Amino acid sequence: MVDMELAEEVLGAMREDRVLLRREPVCSVANPSHVLYHECLATVVDGRGEHLRPSQFIPPLEQLQLMRAFDRYVVRRVVAMLREEPRVRLGVNVSAQSAVPDVVWQAQFAELEHAPEVALRLVVEITETARLERHQGRRFCNRLQQVGCSVAVDDFGAGYGVETAIEIRSPDIIKIDASVLGAMRRGECAAARLVRMVQLAGDLAGEVVVEGVEAPEDLERVHAAGAAWWQGRLVTPGAVPSGADSNGNTDRTKQKH
Repeated sequence: MVDMELAEEVLGAMREDRVLLRREPVCSVANPSHVLYHECLATVVDGRGEHLRPSQFIPPLEQLQLMRAFDRYVVRRVVAMLREEPRVRLGVNVSAQSAVPDVVWQAQFAELEHAPEVALRLVVEITETARLERHQGRRFCNRLQQVGCSVAVDDFGAGYGVETAIEIRSPDIIKIDASVLGAMRRGECAAARLVRMVQLAGDLAGEVVVEGVEAPEDLERVHAAGAAWWQGRLVTPGAVPSGADSNGNTDRTKQKH
């Protein structure tokens, strides 16, 4: 599909509630059953019932300046889930392209401000695929933190991740890109780089997460590097399986296969 066709599929999925949200836990290195929060990962079901991954539909949306509409839609969905489940903490991705504190976001800020019990359980992850608009992006993140949300920088070490973290100045969480662990898996001398990335992230944020953990060996590497949290496909005893909520249930809201 060309960019416009993909964008039309996404907009249609939003209108018809064909956007699926899969939950993936961010777990403690010391105790994998301790979950920091669950990231809500979006998948779009197109008109033929095929699943479109974020890597397929996000670049076209950013290219066509339609990312903000999608981000608002997903944030509203996640906020509604938080209202329905008062004991969970959820994360949601927002493109740096969307992170502008204008009138488009004012209603959402106001809603969160009047529901602090919801805001405190929402983690907004700023993604790395677009450059954060200078000053505006920082104001957007500051506004989220003012209403009680946590701000995370996604994929630190890839794309604009490091630049985004420095621009925000005070993110609550930094997530180190899975490519760092991937390089170690391929035998590259990346152990020192992971340690440096964890140290740099720790200087900028209170919590550091290493993404891309797929095997027990990866978890050992994360522990050796000094990070406290991990995320990935590895399922350990007591941990909530990837794609499940805090009760082990996968979100099936209005799925159409």
